[in-house]
Amino acid sequence: MSPAQTPPIGPADAARMLAELEAANADLARRARAPVWYHPALGLLVGAVVAVQGQAVPLTLGAYAVFAVGLLLLVKAYKRRTGLWVSGYRAGRTRWIAVGLAVMTSLAILGAALLVREHGLTAAPFILGAVVAAIVTAGGFVWEAAFRRDLRDGGAL
Repeated sequence: MSPAQTPPIGPADAARMLAELEAANADLARRARAPVWYHPALGLLVGAVVAVQGQAVPLTLGAYAVFAVGLLLLVKAYKRRTGLWVSGYRAGRTRWIAVGLAVMTSLAILGAALLVREHGLTAAPFILGAVVAAIVTAGGFVWEAAFRRDLRDGGAL
């Protein structure tokens, strides 16, 4: 049967399909919950990248390597826990949270490096790193809540 020959969908079928879609979205919203340690771990990884600004190159490179491995492990843990992976920059409520966190982190990295190199404030990266770790941790929980709200409201992955 060609698409032109497909019988029209009646109101009862449409209502049933919509209910099934809403149930699937609600189930996905329940599943899309990271382990409680996930966002603090991400915050610590990102904060550490800020904190090593102005340090010796080998230490900085080592921190970047730990960051990369840590991110890979976090992705693996999230996939194992939820059965999915979603881009932080996906369309919806979450995009602005992710962009805001990325911009804030980038500015903190640049600011930390500038404060050390131009003003000799060697404690600045550690202070900024701690602040970034707290903000990224909180931002992760906010991102997750926004993602789950998008799913419950019928938003796509």
